[in-house]
Amino acid sequence: MKKVITLFFIFNFTFSALSQDLNIDSKSTRHSNLNTMDNFQYLENLQNDSVQKWFKQHNDRARDLLDNISGRNEFVKQFIEFEKRKSFSVTLLTITENNSFYYLKKTDRDNSDKLYFKKEGQEEILLFDSANYKKETGNVFAISYIKPSWDESVIALSFTKNGEEIAEIGFLNVKNKTLLPTIISNSWPSELGGINWLPDNSGIIYVNIPVINTKDPNYLLDTESVIYRIGDISTKHTVIFSKKNNPNLNILRADFPIIKKIHLKDKYILAALSGATNYFDYFYAIISDLQSQKMEWKELYRKSDGLLDPIIINDDLYCISSNEASNYKIIRTKIYNPDFKNPEIIVEQNLKEVIDDFVVNSNGIFYTTKKNGVEAKLYFKNNKQIKSIDLPVQAGNISLSTNDKYSTALWITTSGWLDPNRRFSYNLSKDKFVEDKINPIISYPEFKDLEVKEIEIPSHDGVLVPVSLIYSKNLKKDKENYIMMDGYGAYGISKSPRFQPIVLTWVMNGGVYVVPHVRGGGEKGDMWHEGGLKKNKPNTWKDLIATAEYLIKNNITKKEKIGILSGSAGGILVGRAMTERPDLFKVMICYDGYLNPLRIDKAPNGPNNMKELGDPSIKEEHDMLAEIDSFNHLKRDVNYPACLISVGMNDARVAPWMSAKFVAKLETTSSTNKILFAVNYDAGHGINSSNLQLYNDYADEFAFAFWQMGHPKFKLLKENYKN
Repeated sequence: MKKVITLFFIFNFTFSALSQDLNIDSKSTRHSNLNTMDNFQYLENLQNDSVQKWFKQHNDRARDLLDNISGRNEFVKQFIEFEKRKSFSVTLLTITENNSFYYLKKTDRDNSDKLYFKKEGQEEILLFDSANYKKETGNVFAISYIKPSWDESVIALSFTKNGEEIAEIGFLNVKNKTLLPTIISNSWPSELGGINWLPDNSGIIYVNIPVINTKDPNYLLDTESVIYRIGDISTKHTVIFSKKNNPNLNILRADFPIIKKIHLKDKYILAALSGATNYFDYFYAIISDLQSQKMEWKELYRKSDGLLDPIIINDDLYCISSNEASNYKIIRTKIYNPDFKNPEIIVEQNLKEVIDDFVVNSNGIFYTTKKNGVEAKLYFKNNKQIKSIDLPVQAGNISLSTNDKYSTALWITTSGWLDPNRRFSYNLSKDKFVEDKINPIISYPEFKDLEVKEIEIPSHDGVLVPVSLIYSKNLKKDKENYIMMDGYGAYGISKSPRFQPIVLTWVMNGGVYVVPHVRGGGEKGDMWHEGGLKKNKPNTWKDLIATAEYLIKNNITKKEKIGILSGSAGGILVGRAMTERPDLFKVMICYDGYLNPLRIDKAPNGPNNMKELGDPSIKEEHDMLAEIDSFNHLKRDVNYPACLISVGMNDARVAPWMSAKFVAKLETTSSTNKILFAVNYDAGHGINSSNLQLYNDYADEFAFAFWQMGHPKFKLLKENYKN
């Protein structure tokens, strides 16, 4: 989930001066039972010139400082060198039921992604260069979603600009390789259910966002699934699933009503109320109703039923269930008369492994499990037999896909902390994997002496927390190792093993990269998420604190050499760990973080995230939000760790002012350590960030952390530093 920013921070612009400039009452409003005054609400007004000046001054000072840390630019050069080893890279691979391959490809000579088409065994064909999309505007657009029509004559493409996530949808005529004149605005295909083509290829179903202005209180509210037909004007659409259109379904304003992936052989179509929560409410209708555009949605199940990832095969509904199964089980029932209390159990819960993913095809059910979120296995179930499938490579993470659930097609993608992504097709009858070479396999000899160790350590309450350690074989337990702890702990999302050469450069420079799989994630199943949710949220940062204490106790490091890193909802993790134990960490790094969640109701996309974090209008949840709010836990007479905090001003998920307020208040404390704040005016939440932007982000963060920890390679070049 990385990231945002390329620019960074510091400037002690006092509250009193700015509050006078804005005519702010310094007594302001009181937050929660912490008896803490929020004197920094003026920074929530991002349109104010003085607030913008505050942002800019902090960013200018930070940029000047970070650019003058020795070794920082070497990081960027190393990252670029890694990138150049790839003769090309492929993303957004889409395989149709006709076995046509559509994908974005970028070579080391390209400045933009290009859309290609390929049939197996044939040469690829260039269809479209994203650099040509609205280039006259001066904005940089990226393709964020690909959806070919059923007859593959037209491809729906979503375009985002300058790191934003709200998208435009265009239509590419495959035969003549040109875009149709109509462009649809106000969509978010990659996040909100994607795009579905109508069965007759006449148009698409997508999620329309009525208000896309982040400054409007109705931003991201009352979204709706709509039908658009090719040839109509861009604003003409028919709503088929929304709060207004379906008042009987109890849809909330913050829900995202989405249509799930359509298959032409299916009798039914599924719809869900999506959002920032593990479980969704689901509904179904007859797919032929799309012809009349009058859908009769029937309730399938609710969040409280604890069901995930529904798959329809004829009249059968398959789901992952957490009902009396924290590690999950796979069930089957009839869609037209579902029985979720006593369904047919296809795969029982495994008390030692958590069911992670599954697909159904004409052979049967393939599913994956994980132990502690880091050790993956693949299984096949047909009739009463379960077969463990030996993988061609070791995997910490496995993802499954099929382009046609009514065929035998199956692909698996494997990855690990030290193992790059590899993609294979699997033939069950021959029990054979064939590697797909659509992406090049790159060699990284720099990492040959690195090792991974998976352990469990007791937290504050005795619960065992999985921890991944990535280090050099020559590691010494001499308390001198530079530690970067990277966690998350929210929404039931696991920190699964991913190969990231950028991250491994921390280890190349004498560090140890540590991933504590804290509660709030999904590493140990549904109960692991519940263990770090709302009233249990303190477990999340207490697990992080316990990990740091373990590393010190076992002579791996000392508190002067521990950095903590996270972003988005992970900002709660690092922010509260720092405010609860400021003595334990040397550096805190946070990007796009929820550092002031008690004000979630004032933030764009706030109502959606209340599902996970809490609603301040509810007394009990207000108090829980106060407890997880790092801003409110800052105290004046405390020396806090050095901080590097960054935001993207186009962030549609977490308000940039949450980080700004945290920085402003931190600057009024007694902390003598560096407090840096960076602003990227051409970035959002980091989802669509360019590689170069990410390289600069990591270079800033790693160089800053090493410098603060006293690494001899990373020093401030005072002769070049202006401030």
